[in-house]
This record gives sequence, C-alpha cells and structure tokens, in this order.
Amino acid sequence: MTSHGSKPEARKPNYTRRRILFAIVSIGLISSLTIMLTWHGGSTTAALMVEGVYIATALWLIVRFAPRD
Repeated sequence: MTSHGSKPEARKPNYTRRRILFAIVSIGLISSLTIMLTWHGGSTTAALMVEGVYIATALWLIVRFAPRD
C-alpha cells in the first residue's frame, strides 16, 4: 500500500516504440503526399489546399512522435 506522500516511480520512455511509430508516420505521410499530388483529379488548387493540411498534420506528428534522445 502506498501513501499519498510517496512519489510515483518514473517510467523510462519507450524509445524503440517511438522510433517505430515515427518511421510508420513518415512512410505514411510520404506515400499519401505522393498519391495526393499524382491523383488529384484535375483540381490542382484543391490538391494544394489538402497538401497544406497534410503538411500541418505532418509537423504535428513529427513533434509528437520524434525520438527524444
């Protein structure tokens, strides 16, 4: 039984998991960007707007899942 005054044990981050997630996110981003730019269906403006959303999402994912060694 632990008391309320005790500190919880500090858990070491799982760097292997972070690296795997970062690799999956990177591969998914690159492939989806390639597909979006090649199969945009004729509307280049709409494709570029969607690319902006993809890039913003990618930046968030990179910050979120990048290894912090």
